[in-house]
Amino acid sequence: MEIQMDPQYKQILDDVFDAFTMLSSGGFVSLMHVEGGFTRYSRAAVELFGLPGEYIPNGAMDWNDYLHPEDRRRYMDVMIPLLEGKTQTYDITYRVHIKSGEYVNFRAVGAVLRGSDGKPSLIGGAMYNQGRTENIDPVTVLPNRNTYLEDLSRRIAAGQSSVSLQIGISRFSEINQLHGYTYGNRILQEIAWLLQDTVKDKAIVYRTDGAAFILLFDDISRDQAAAIYDHIRYCLQRGIEINGIRTVLSSNGGLISSYSTEVDANTVWSCMNYAYEESKQRRHGELVDFNGSINYEGTRFLEIINAIRSSILMGCKGFHMEYQPVIASPSEHMNGAEATVCWEDPRYGRVAASDFLPVLERDFIFEELVDFILRQSLSDGVRLLEKDPNFLLCVNAYRIQLEADYFIDNLVYFLEETGFPPHLLSLKISSDCRWIDPDRMRHIIQTLHAKQILIIIDDFGSGSDSIGFLKNAPVDAVCVAESFIRGIEESARDRDILEHLTRMASTCVPHINVKGVDSVSLRDILRQFPVTTMQGRYYSAPLTYEQLVEKYYSSWLIPHQRGRRRIPAASLPFLSMMFRRTLRIHTRRFPPEYGPPAPRCGTAQLFRVRCRRSTAGCASSLHSALHNLPVTCPPYCRPGQSPSGHDGYADQRAK
Repeated sequence: MEIQMDPQYKQILDDVFDAFTMLSSGGFVSLMHVEGGFTRYSRAAVELFGLPGEYIPNGAMDWNDYLHPEDRRRYMDVMIPLLEGKTQTYDITYRVHIKSGEYVNFRAVGAVLRGSDGKPSLIGGAMYNQGRTENIDPVTVLPNRNTYLEDLSRRIAAGQSSVSLQIGISRFSEINQLHGYTYGNRILQEIAWLLQDTVKDKAIVYRTDGAAFILLFDDISRDQAAAIYDHIRYCLQRGIEINGIRTVLSSNGGLISSYSTEVDANTVWSCMNYAYEESKQRRHGELVDFNGSINYEGTRFLEIINAIRSSILMGCKGFHMEYQPVIASPSEHMNGAEATVCWEDPRYGRVAASDFLPVLERDFIFEELVDFILRQSLSDGVRLLEKDPNFLLCVNAYRIQLEADYFIDNLVYFLEETGFPPHLLSLKISSDCRWIDPDRMRHIIQTLHAKQILIIIDDFGSGSDSIGFLKNAPVDAVCVAESFIRGIEESARDRDILEHLTRMASTCVPHINVKGVDSVSLRDILRQFPVTTMQGRYYSAPLTYEQLVEKYYSSWLIPHQRGRRRIPAASLPFLSMMFRRTLRIHTRRFPPEYGPPAPRCGTAQLFRVRCRRSTAGCASSLHSALHNLPVTCPPYCRPGQSPSGHDGYADQRAK
């Protein structure tokens, strides 16, 4: 495409484009000059997508037309704030229609360069093909992640077993900040040589994102791979010397073995990343073996994760939402429910969210799943509001969501789409969100508060930074970690710790939630502390929407939020007969001069209503219930006397 553009703008565009190309490491670079009115694409992108040319006037081509229809809204939600100058960077995954006619997953990352007036001048970045990019890492000259996935896929297809060991360096960014990127690249090269010298011809060494490497073994046991990791870790702890400067390095490691042909390479990658993050975040660098650190048999669990990933890509097929009631203390009324996702399959059965969410949280398809969770839970919440106008819905928010620039926009979109009121929504922030920059986290919470959305800290008390997070973040409630609940029935010391923790939290937030309440004795102990709501199997296991409605709203035995009792019309003749029979038995057995025989009268026994008045005195309660009216017991009357002052026993005897 032949175009005419200002030479000055073209020179700026080309210079910045060349810089982006050097930093993209094989990505497809695009750069928009907002003021100049042109966008430049890399030649490889022109060939792959079938674009009109490298230089395209802004407005002559709509990139949105190349995206999958389901990804276009999300793309616009990211680009509009960029063009308006409200955001500085972007990181989004979408599907792009390529020249051959298929859709391919791409990850686009980039930033805004502002002019002297503070407005966006250049918007540029790189798109990385999730299926294939350049195969060689330019710094270490090692094959990269994409080559690893290709090699692993070939081995899986051939039915060959393999062992993958991921090794990474902790806090490597501090080395770059202290000594510069050139020194950091020299460190990476030395690590690459160390790994190759250690494994020799036993494994292939790959470099992945950041300061992480993968060793792919053919025929080796997990114990032998663990011994190799221990040796490499020892060498890194001794330090690497460059230009007279010795740098001591701390490593993390994740190990996974794959034997099944029903598991694809991306699933192995996600599970290995999970083991690596466990080593980094919770094990202080100790090697974590994925196959030995889960509740399922290793190979079968890989197959389950693979099936779950496929279900997500098929529109979250097999997923459904469940809700665990949140009970107010001490009134025992249901205030709301916490939403959680569950996956079910005829072959693998039911798999709880706690088993697969931590593994998929760093997978690129996780965004699709959390969108499903938000949309479905809010839709169910709208239906529940028809039965209880004060129903509070709690939804979990994950670190990857909060770090995304478009999270709040997405949330607002789902609220508007479903019509769920924001002031009845609470977001429960997971424990790993504490790793987000404090200033950014504070800004996110303030923005959500401005939209009347409530914030809850999950797993409060766990981790050394839990108290600091409460201090710095203006949250509305905390959910005490279950580790503080275990053992309080037997240990006075544990009860004292929990009491001090809850009383301290109550000075900062108005609401304290406790999960894991599984017995009446545990409930009674927690009532002694400033706990406002409880959850647990003592009250109810997680329920589907239909089960929740059936248990708490469709039965006449269950009180409404407003204290109303609802009875199906078909049951009225039978209930009326039962009431007359019960009333006759009670009044004959206990004449009025002896007073009520028990704390509950006949009506209360029949309807399980908390009433301590006389049998005859509650006749109007039954009358109101049978006519679908609010249950309002009459003022206190003497035993055996009706509200009108007549003797109930005499009235019944006359009949």
